[in-house]
Amino acid sequence: MEFTELADYPLPPGTVTEWTPAAVNPPELWPVDQRPASYIHEAHLKHAEQAKRQAHHQIDGCTPSWLGTSFRIHDRLDRRIWAAALDHWIDRHEVLRTRVAMEGEAIVRRTAGPGDVRILGNEVGHLASSMSVFTHLQQLLDRSTDPLVWPAYQFATIESPNHFTVVFAADHALLDGYSVALTAHELQTIYRSLSEGRPPSPTETGSYIDFGTTERDLVEHADCSHPAVQTWHEFYTHGEAPFFPALPEPVTGRRVPQQSLSAWLLSARGAERLAEASKRNNQGFLAAILACAAKVTGDLTGADEFRVVVPQHTRSELRWAASLGWFIGVVPVRIPIAPDVTVSDLAQVAGAEVRRVRPAAALPYSKVCELIDCPQHLPFVLSYMDVRHVPGAEQWTSWQTRGLRSRDHSGTDVYIWLTRTPEGLNLAIRHPGNARTSRHIHQFAGLLRREMEDFAFLTDTCAPPTNTAATIEENSHGNDTHRSLGTESRDAHRVQAY
Repeated sequence: MEFTELADYPLPPGTVTEWTPAAVNPPELWPVDQRPASYIHEAHLKHAEQAKRQAHHQIDGCTPSWLGTSFRIHDRLDRRIWAAALDHWIDRHEVLRTRVAMEGEAIVRRTAGPGDVRILGNEVGHLASSMSVFTHLQQLLDRSTDPLVWPAYQFATIESPNHFTVVFAADHALLDGYSVALTAHELQTIYRSLSEGRPPSPTETGSYIDFGTTERDLVEHADCSHPAVQTWHEFYTHGEAPFFPALPEPVTGRRVPQQSLSAWLLSARGAERLAEASKRNNQGFLAAILACAAKVTGDLTGADEFRVVVPQHTRSELRWAASLGWFIGVVPVRIPIAPDVTVSDLAQVAGAEVRRVRPAAALPYSKVCELIDCPQHLPFVLSYMDVRHVPGAEQWTSWQTRGLRSRDHSGTDVYIWLTRTPEGLNLAIRHPGNARTSRHIHQFAGLLRREMEDFAFLTDTCAPPTNTAATIEENSHGNDTHRSLGTESRDAHRVQAY
C-alpha cells in the first residue's frame, strides 16, 4: 500500500456521490463530555486556531491537514446498504461522533451517542474524466476536514458498472497512519456482511476519547525531571531542530505547494533479506532503515551525525489496537557517522539509540515544549510502519488500496514515510516544491535504495532483484501540486513505530 496524495491515485470516471455525516441535533447542542482532548489533539486545535487567524491576512488560507484512504469494492453500489455500513462504522468509532472546540477561552468536548449521527448521500452526477473527478474530490476533502468544525471527515464514492471506488478523508486529529491502514478492511467487511443479510460483528474496540483521559492521568504532572524531557533536552543541546540533510535554501516569496515522491525500494524478498541482515546484528528493521539513511547522509554531505525525529505509536493497551485516533508520540534520534563507517556498524548504533529514546514517546511533545525551551515545529521526520499483518493487507493490491494525505506548502519540511507491506518496502516523501530540492531528494532516495540492497544482499550469492534497481522517478501522475505499526512479530497488535 502506497501513501500518496489524491493526485497520484488512479481515480476512474463515473458517478460521484458525496456521503456526509449529519447529526440529529447541531453539535453545539450535544451533551458536554468532560473527557479531555489528548495532548496532540489539543496542540493541533490551537495550531489550527492560530492558522485561521493568520489566514485572514493571506490569500492562500489555511493548509488542510487530513489523512485518508481510497480503495475499490468489487460489487455494484447499493446505496442503502452503503449508508448503513457507514452508519455502523460511525457508531463503532466514538471519535467520529465527538467535537472538540474553543468555547470562549476553554476547550470543550461535546459527544453524540450511537445512532445520533447518520450518513446523508448527495449524488453529484456522472463526471466523465479522471481529472474532473480529482478536481471535485480534492476541493471536497479540503473543505470538509476542517479541524475546527464538525464533521471533520468526508466520504465519497465513484460508481463504475461492476465496482465502486471509495475515497475517505479525515482531519489528522481523528486518525493516524495505522487507523488509515485499518479502514479499507473494516468498511469492506461491514458492507459485505450487510449485503449478505448478516449483522456486522467486528471485534470490540476502545475509544480514542478514553485514551486522552488515560494519557492526561499518566503524564499531566510531569516536570523537567521526567526522563523524556531529559532526552529532548540532551538532543537540543547538540543542535537545533533537525532539517533534512543539505537541504537547498527554500525559495522565498509566494507559498509553493510541496512535491511528493513515491517509490518501491525493495520487493517482499528484498525487505525480508534486509530484516535478516539486521537480525544478524541483533537489531530490528527500523535500525536498518536509520543506518542506511545515516550512511547516505554521511556520503552525501560529509556530516558527522544524522539527526531526525521518529514517530512512535502510543497504543499501549490491547483495547486501542483497532481504534481510530491519533496514537502518536515522537522521539529524537542522533546517530554519529564516523569516517568509513559501515551500515552494519551504524545499525548497531541506531538500534541502541532507538531503544534508549523510545520511552520518551510516552510524553507528548507538546508537553515537552511546555516544560523546556524547544521548537514546537519539527521540520524533518522519518516514519516507519510495518502493516504486513494488518487485517486485509493481502487484499490491498486487488482492492487498489492506498493511503492518502493532504497537500502541504512548507518551504522547509521534509517528511519521509517507509511502509513495509506484503509487497515490499515503500518510500513516500513530501518535500519543498522546487527543482533543486527535488533533485536532491531523488538523489537521496536512490542512494538509500542502493544502501538497503547492498546491506540486504551482502552475503547473498545472487544479485538483487532487477525490479528494485530501477531509477526512482516521480509518481505516474507527475504530482507537483501539492504525512506505525508493526514489529517483526506476526502479532499485529504488538507495535513499534508509526
